Amino acid sequence: MQTLTGSGGHTGGATGTTVGGQERVGPHRIVAPLGTSGPEAGSGAGGPRFHLAYSEPLGRVVVLMTPPEALAADPGFRVRFASEAGTSARLAGPAAAPVAGVAPQDEEPWVAYDCAPALPLPAALAAQGGPLPVPYVCQLGVSLAAAVLQAHAQGLVYAGLTPAAVLLTAAGPRLVAYGAVRAAAPGDGPRTAVPGLPPAWLPPEQHAGGVPRPLGDVYALGVVLAYAATGAHSPDPAALPEPLASVLAGCLARDPAQRPRADALLQQLQQAQQALSAEPGQQQVPGAVAAALTAQLPSLPAQGPLAPPPGPGEPGGPGGPPAPGQTPETSAGAGAGETSVPPPRPGRRALLRGLAFGAAGLAAGGGGVYAYRRATKEDPPVYRTTPAKGAAPTPLWHYSLQGQEADSISLLGKIAVVETMGALTAVNVRTGKKAWDSDVFADGGLFDLGRGQVLLIPMFGPMEVVDIAGGKSKGAIEDYAVDGKLSFQEAVGAVDGIVYFLATRGSDMEEFSMVAYDTRKGEEVWNKPLPEGYGDLNDNPLSDGERMKIRGRELLIPSAPTSGFDFSYLALDRRSGDKAWEQKFAGIEDYDGPSTFATGAGILVSPKNEGDTLRGFEMRGAKKLWEHPMKEHFSGELTDTRSRVLYGTQGAEVTALSVKNGKRVWRTPVYSGGRFDVTDVVLSGTGGTLFYSNDAEVQAFDTRDGAPLWRFATVSEGGGSSGDGTGVSGRVLAADDGIALVLSKDALYALPVD
Repeated sequence: MQTLTGSGGHTGGATGTTVGGQERVGPHRIVAPLGTSGPEAGSGAGGPRFHLAYSEPLGRVVVLMTPPEALAADPGFRVRFASEAGTSARLAGPAAAPVAGVAPQDEEPWVAYDCAPALPLPAALAAQGGPLPVPYVCQLGVSLAAAVLQAHAQGLVYAGLTPAAVLLTAAGPRLVAYGAVRAAAPGDGPRTAVPGLPPAWLPPEQHAGGVPRPLGDVYALGVVLAYAATGAHSPDPAALPEPLASVLAGCLARDPAQRPRADALLQQLQQAQQALSAEPGQQQVPGAVAAALTAQLPSLPAQGPLAPPPGPGEPGGPGGPPAPGQTPETSAGAGAGETSVPPPRPGRRALLRGLAFGAAGLAAGGGGVYAYRRATKEDPPVYRTTPAKGAAPTPLWHYSLQGQEADSISLLGKIAVVETMGALTAVNVRTGKKAWDSDVFADGGLFDLGRGQVLLIPMFGPMEVVDIAGGKSKGAIEDYAVDGKLSFQEAVGAVDGIVYFLATRGSDMEEFSMVAYDTRKGEEVWNKPLPEGYGDLNDNPLSDGERMKIRGRELLIPSAPTSGFDFSYLALDRRSGDKAWEQKFAGIEDYDGPSTFATGAGILVSPKNEGDTLRGFEMRGAKKLWEHPMKEHFSGELTDTRSRVLYGTQGAEVTALSVKNGKRVWRTPVYSGGRFDVTDVVLSGTGGTLFYSNDAEVQAFDTRDGAPLWRFATVSEGGGSSGDGTGVSGRVLAADDGIALVLSKDALYALPVD
């Protein structure tokens, strides 16, 4: 058995060529140790052990991680190790080492990563004979920060980021050993001496125990980059060269609150990289490190099976179950009668080409939660991923808006129309492919007319009927221009091709009418003047207050907040435009437009005294039905008419109230990151899931009891957050076919739900 010396004679790793006294570990034959053990490696004495090993299921060499010898026999550790190993398979992104297999529960623990040849960061410094060049460290930091951000966006905390866990490969840096801190020591006890991690490199707040937090990953990443730039075992920001010193000083703060979040750190590292290089992402791997990597090639065995490949139906063979230690993703993929040929190992020239560009990771293509290769300019690519069990559902597809910031989204049947600055892009919600685009700015909204047509209301010009499948115009409605007898003001909605909208009468535009227009026949159905006190929107902005709405056969029109009268509702018959009823609500002393609204159950909900009390009134009769005291202002008007439950937010909580009696059904805390600038609640198509969005993330809850289901965050493709500098959220729009659409600043995601 050969011993790897590709790091300039530094062998490190386990002693000899065996693991736990075995030459084989599961379906792997040990080839050579990787130089990763010892305090100078950043794993400390007794840390996880890494080897190059030949994988029989894959037919090639992998990086094999096994537990510290001192802990391998501990039943509790083995359970934790297996749990973290299983979770690591959920990590995504270019810098996450692909998990090729995990030990079955009845075997000695191990995890196989499909990223050989590889060189641990400590071995790279040994080969270099000292610190790595600062431009390369910045480049490395961009890739690692993007990987950490990816984990955080999935609701995961790495809790195992050390120099030993950073492998340099031909395709770029790869992170391994996810969850090593959690596996090494239970979270409820002190961590004064975590096996495999020097105390100085453990985030200070984790010494006392407790669950590792995302800002602990930021500290650990600062430690890794400081080590790469200085070779020092104890991170000291004062010893760092600029611009790394300015960036990493915040990461290494003892107080977690003083550290940057992963998305902010990524931006800082990208800026530092740009300041050092005119061509970000193109830094060459130091020559000594590249030589150490290529020196591994003679040590790797020929990439072929050690035994005849399994036949059809046999474990690991075509149509058969996975072989022991083999995940379904790594089982043989050849069909009956075909021969599965293992891919060849990379040659020296290909490896060197990869080293020149691959280590840039996300730096060359932009950082973020999802970073993918670009396709044609005409049609941005569609990306499909594998659902991640136990976490936020992995997007079915991701549609890039090519750097254009999204303003709004409308769901029209099977088409989602995204509005960017002065343009519309229609995306098929089933496939994620672009259906059409337009340079029209639909400031007044989009309304489904049925029969595959949509009404588009631009900022300037007449309303237009558009074919939703292809985006072609079917004709404009010219009769309600600004200089007409009736001038369009705001659409209420559309039913069966008839659009209902508010219009002004006369030159002073102070009198209002409601109009019904049949877009299929191209003619007006009716128009009715509105009584005084109805229709004035000047003091009721489009984004606030109770709006006009369609409820069954009626059009509900609220009085204006500044009408001078008691708050009231006017209902018109949709078919004729005649008055159906009018109801005044004398009990509503102070009409609060943004929080007073009619529910689908025929009950009007309104706050009192700055929102500290919520009240319910009959829509017909104005009888007060209930009062509910509130600790904080209630915001939201999402009512599930099937269960008659009202959903909304109160500060750091999502609340469900019974519309019938005002009693609380449930309440649950939400994660905000201290920000509530933008909040929204949306129901899934079945009503089984409630989505809460703020400028930090999207959170999903079970509508039966408010139990949290998952959290999801997006990151802009430029590497920053999707929010306006404050968060990484997206707006959720739920479809009726089991898909929830998440619109971030510059991308659209489809998540499977219910």
